[in-house]
Amino acid sequence: MINKFIASFYMLVFFSAYSSVGLCVYSAIYPRIGWSDIQGMDVYADESTLHAVLVGKQNGRGELGVAYLFSHDYGVTWTKPIIVNRKQDGAVVARRGNDAQIAAAGRRIVVAFNHSVELPNAGPMLIAYSPNGGASWQRGENPAIGDITNNQSYMDLIADKAGNFHLVWLDDREENGSTLGLRYARSTDAGRHWDKEVTLDPKTCTCCWNRLAVLPDQSIAALYRGDEPHDMRMVRISTDGKSWRNLAPVGAFDWRFTGCPHCGGGIASAPGTRGPLHSVVWSGKENVTGLFYLASDDLGGHWSAPLRIGDGRSRESDVAVLRDGLIGVVFVDPASDGGGLQFISSADHGKTWSLPKRINAGGSVADHPRIVATLAGFRVFWTEKAPTGGKVWAMYFVNNLREVKAKT
Repeated sequence: MINKFIASFYMLVFFSAYSSVGLCVYSAIYPRIGWSDIQGMDVYADESTLHAVLVGKQNGRGELGVAYLFSHDYGVTWTKPIIVNRKQDGAVVARRGNDAQIAAAGRRIVVAFNHSVELPNAGPMLIAYSPNGGASWQRGENPAIGDITNNQSYMDLIADKAGNFHLVWLDDREENGSTLGLRYARSTDAGRHWDKEVTLDPKTCTCCWNRLAVLPDQSIAALYRGDEPHDMRMVRISTDGKSWRNLAPVGAFDWRFTGCPHCGGGIASAPGTRGPLHSVVWSGKENVTGLFYLASDDLGGHWSAPLRIGDGRSRESDVAVLRDGLIGVVFVDPASDGGGLQFISSADHGKTWSLPKRINAGGSVADHPRIVATLAGFRVFWTEKAPTGGKVWAMYFVNNLREVKAKT
């Protein structure tokens, strides 16, 4: 049954407190959900519910499948996974960085993933939507009707306050070869149909993930990596999806590079406020290689000077902001025992930061973390190599003491 919760976890018992910023941090959790070899993952926070989509193998057998599950208690327990894909969809295509995506508005949920048609490791998007909280799934339109290559990738999904869904992806309909185009579409009926697609940028980097964020004015921010230079860029899309504006680079490094670094960024703002917009980006430019934090007080029109996070080897990052303005950033630090996942936080709008705390076990190798803000605090999700092979789904809680105290 979909409302039967799974409460079996591999858990460590380590606990520590960041009293200066009102946070309690714990150790990594590895939920037993019956799915293994996780090749794709996304998590979305909607009010008090966390929604997750996983691409992996059910009970470790068979072909890759797409699973939906949710939590009503901020990730402590999760429902039994529900299979979203169908046999007639063909083989599911997924890899970390080019993940299946999920967004939700109340009981309306939309999932986007790739399936194979001709090429073995590439293919078109498939849109699945549920009008009833994930109990059943139907197929929506693929908005990429102008893509003759039939191959979309690096999607991201988000829902705005009005319940409209927004989707971006890359495809090569211009057949440029060395670049792809960034496309966008909006759905007003929860994924069943999509407005006519538009091209936000016809030339982007080919294999860096994109990120969407709903801004305080309900416009949509799309963060992506440009072509020349290879710096991160942002487009702000109007609430109705009919107009957009190219904004200042998110870190004007002027990095000139032939190829793709396979590394996108993260973007977030505090829910329901007019506070700053926060971003983490990675650059490979010589002498300034590494991960950087930036903030904008005018919805991406201008950005602060880049602040280095970690050392030159830090990458694969994400950012989230709590309602009270607390900022959380996660990133992979290869110098930390090969694949250490670090968490840092700031309570003063990014001026000062806590010391990095490793949140995955020593000796384990984490990749492609996501962090989401909830009323209970931050929730971090990632995959890491399992001792028996393949990848497992992992999570980490950073509870907000201010919220916990208010509720008690």
